[in-house]
Amino acid sequence: MSQLILTEVGGDLNDTITLDRDPDLTLGAEDLLVAVEAAPVNPADLLFSAGWFSVHPQTPAPLGAEGVGRVLQAGPRADQSLVGRRVLMLPTFRHGTWAERTVVAARDVVPISETADGVQLAMLPVNPATAYGLLHDYAELKPGDWIGLTLANSAVGQHVITLAKRAGVRVLAVVRREEAAELVRELGADLVVLDGDGLGDRAAAALGEQRLRLLLDGTGGPQHVGELARVIADGGSVVTFGAITGQAPVLPLGDFIYRSISLRSFFILSWIRDTPREQLTRIYAELAELVEQGVLKAEVEATYPLERFAEALTHAGRERRSGKILFTPAAAA
Repeated sequence: MSQLILTEVGGDLNDTITLDRDPDLTLGAEDLLVAVEAAPVNPADLLFSAGWFSVHPQTPAPLGAEGVGRVLQAGPRADQSLVGRRVLMLPTFRHGTWAERTVVAARDVVPISETADGVQLAMLPVNPATAYGLLHDYAELKPGDWIGLTLANSAVGQHVITLAKRAGVRVLAVVRREEAAELVRELGADLVVLDGDGLGDRAAAALGEQRLRLLLDGTGGPQHVGELARVIADGGSVVTFGAITGQAPVLPLGDFIYRSISLRSFFILSWIRDTPREQLTRIYAELAELVEQGVLKAEVEATYPLERFAEALTHAGRERRSGKILFTPAAAA
C-alpha cells in the first residue's frame, strides 16, 4: 500500500519525497482506514513541503491535504456506519491523501455523493469551499450586488464566479492577461479588467456609479487593494484569500478611517475548524450536488499514478497550466 512521504523539509522535491510501499496504517480508536480514489496537488502542498505553510511538517510526514475515498475500516470508537461509504477527506496536513490507503481521524471526513465524478469531488474540500466561505461569511450579498475579484482565473476565482452568478451577485474580475479574461467572461464575470497601470481608474470607469460590497483579493501586496479601494462602497470589506506576490495587502488610511472599509482574511483550515459540524456537512453536500449537476467543475490537465510523482509535481509547478494535477491511486489499482 504505497504512500508519498516527505523525508526532509525544503530542498529539491525529487530528493525529499519518497514512495513508501509499506506505510504504518495502524488505526486508532477514532480513526478510519480510507482507500483513496483521487487527491489533487495544491500550491499549499508544495508550501508545506518547503516549510512555508501554517502547519510545519514533522518528518517523515505523509503528503496530500485533500481528497476523496472509500472507508474500508473504522476504529472501535469511530462511526461504524461510515464503513463502505465514500467520504471527503478534509485538509489537516496530518494524514496524507497522496496514498493508496491512508488513516484519517473520523472527525476529518464528510460522507459524500456516491455518483458524482470522483476527480471533481477530490477538489471540493479546499477551493470550492473557500469560494463558498468568501461569498457567505463577510457580507449579506443580495442579487444585483457587486463584488470585486482579483486573481479571478485561479481555481478559487473560477468557483467564486460560478457561485456568484447562481446567486445573482455581479462580479468585476481582475486578471493579468487577455486569455484569462476570455475564460472568466465565459464563466459569467460581468465586467473584466486587466491588471496593470491605472487599474483603479479603469475599474471605476467600468463600474460607473456602482460600488463593490466586497473585494476578494488573491494577489496580496499594497498595489491592488490600494488601486481598487476607491470603488469599494463605504463600510465594505477587503477579504484576502491568498498572496501570490508574497506581500501583505495594505488598505489606504483614508479609506480605512473615513470610509470604514475593513481588511479581513480567509484561511480554509480555520474555516473548517470554526464551522459547526452540521453546517459543514450541509455545505459540502450542497457543493457535491453542484458537482453532480455539472455546475461546479474545475479543469483537470492531467492525472498520475503515485509511482510517477516526480513527473506529477514538475507538471504541477509549471506556469500557465490549463487545469489541476491529481493523483488517482484507485485508477492505478
